[in-house]
Amino acid sequence: MSVFNEFEKIKNEGLPQILVIFGEADDMVQELKGQILDFVNFEPTDLSQAYYDLTTTNANLALEELESFPFFSDSRLVILENLVNLTTVKKSVLDEKQLKRFENFLENPSSTTQLVLILHGKLDSRLKVVKKLKSQAYLLEATELKTSELIQYFGQVTLLKKNVLEKIAEKSNDNFSIMKQNIDLVQTYALGREVTTDDVEKVVPKSLQDNIFALTDLIFKGKIDEARELVHDLTLQGEDLIKILAILTNSYRLYLQVKLMQEKRWQEQQQVSFLKIHPYPVKLANQLVRKLSSDFLKKSLLELIQLDFAVKTSVADKAYLFDITLIKLTLKKV
Repeated sequence: MSVFNEFEKIKNEGLPQILVIFGEADDMVQELKGQILDFVNFEPTDLSQAYYDLTTTNANLALEELESFPFFSDSRLVILENLVNLTTVKKSVLDEKQLKRFENFLENPSSTTQLVLILHGKLDSRLKVVKKLKSQAYLLEATELKTSELIQYFGQVTLLKKNVLEKIAEKSNDNFSIMKQNIDLVQTYALGREVTTDDVEKVVPKSLQDNIFALTDLIFKGKIDEARELVHDLTLQGEDLIKILAILTNSYRLYLQVKLMQEKRWQEQQQVSFLKIHPYPVKLANQLVRKLSSDFLKKSLLELIQLDFAVKTSVADKAYLFDITLIKLTLKKV
């Protein structure tokens, strides 16, 4: 069950007295933050509600909200963000005395106060206060969604068809925030009409990973001029050669793994399960390496590893070194 399914359950059953939204997937934490604020109809002028970002607010004011009784309503909602003392981040916003006050609240929370904590990071389970929090609170951990969960979630919050969402997920490399941006992009382009997969192809920009697949396809086909031109275009767009090299090396490593699994007659689904990565690059890799030999891929991968070492240790221009290796790879016999 995804974190959004859990949140739907909370909305149906009612907000718990203490809710903790946390996780290292920051885009997911931000999304859940927006959803919780919408759910409680948060309004800064509402005296029964209070929100404090503890990185910019006097912590004593926030703690006073927790310790006080509501004046103008039967209950009070307090939302605290960035109480980093509770996470593995090596920072603090509460001193020892303030942290003890927070711990006292956890030991004896007022029945009229509801608390929502929004934490950007991992809970530090070694801490006594965190152990106490876990025993008292409903924990909602923001973790990266699988492809199927992304498609399910955006299928619920948009009117886009499943095949369109699958294509957007592929081109977004399963990144939640990028997928959200790309959905906004195609919907704006469609101007109210039904979005198609052709719209996605036209509007959603190629990721660097997609461009690297295109580059390797040109290399395998011996198209040196087009390959050099693509690298030149990528650097003009601001991509760093070392980053391109790192992704290219990882891609060749994937190609070799896929080729070895092809030789064992493994199906794509088996390969994905073993590699534990998104099915899309595995599918592309299978198409690219079908007519290549594993020996060719091993030698090519070695060239890239040697290039990485040369770029990091040689005084020669990295663009020159990259270009020389690109020519070698393109001229190498399949």
